[in-house]
Amino acid sequence: MSTSAIDSVMSRIGAIESRFDASAISEPQPGAVPVVDNGVEFDPFGDVYQNAVRVRDASGFMPAQLGPTDGLIGASGFTSFRPGPAGAGAGGTAAVNAAINGLAGVAGVRPVGGYGSMPVPSSLRGFGNGRIPTEALTPLAAQSGHRLYAPAAASWNNVVTAARADGIQLRITDSYRDYDEQVDLVRRKGLYSEGGLGATPGTSNHGWGLAVDADVTDPATLQWLRTNGPRFGWVEAVPREPWHWEFRPEQV
Repeated sequence: MSTSAIDSVMSRIGAIESRFDASAISEPQPGAVPVVDNGVEFDPFGDVYQNAVRVRDASGFMPAQLGPTDGLIGASGFTSFRPGPAGAGAGGTAAVNAAINGLAGVAGVRPVGGYGSMPVPSSLRGFGNGRIPTEALTPLAAQSGHRLYAPAAASWNNVVTAARADGIQLRITDSYRDYDEQVDLVRRKGLYSEGGLGATPGTSNHGWGLAVDADVTDPATLQWLRTNGPRFGWVEAVPREPWHWEFRPEQV
C-alpha cells in the first residue's frame, strides 16, 4: 500500500476515533488541528446571499418550527440567551474555557439573533473596534490568513476539528476585520441598517476579532453549525446572515 493510501486510511481512522475521544476537541496542540483549504469560492457578500438566506429558511431550523426531539433549547428553559452584562467581556471565565473545549452547552439549535451588544473583553476595549494590533490577535491554526481574539481562535480551531470528525469541512471567508476594511465593505455593500450588508464602521463584531463568516453553501454545514456551534460558544447572531457566527460563550 502506498504512503498516501496509508495516510488516507489513518486519517479516516483518526476521524472516527475522535468522535469517541473527548480530548479531540480540547485545547488544540501544535499540529493537532486539521488545516483548511483557503481556496473558498463562497462570498458571503456576493450573489449567494439570497440563496444562503433561503437555505436558512428552508432548513426547518427555526425555533418556532422545532419540537423537543429536534435538539432545540426551548425559550422557556433558555435564560442564558439574554444579552450579557455591559462590558462583561469574554476572557478568563469558566464559560470561555468550557466553550474552547466544546462544553459550553448541550448540542442543539439556539435562537437566531437577539443577543444584544457584544460583551467585549477588557483586554480589547482599549484598542478600539477595528484597531486591534496584529500581535494582540491569534492566527487560526485551522486556516491561514485569519486572526481572532485568542479564546475565540482556540474555540474555532476545535470547532473545525469536531466538524472534520463528522465529515464536515468548515471554511471561513472572514475573521478579524479592521476599520478600513469595514469602511470598504460599507462602500461596496451598503449599511445593514439601510438594507445593505455592512455594519457601521467601528461597530462590527468582526472588528473585535469575535466573529467569523463561514461557508454555508452546503445545507449540511449550516445544520452542523447550528447544532454544534453553541457547544463551543458560537451563535448565529444576525437573522439575515446565516454565515455570520459570533463567539459569545457566556450567552449560549
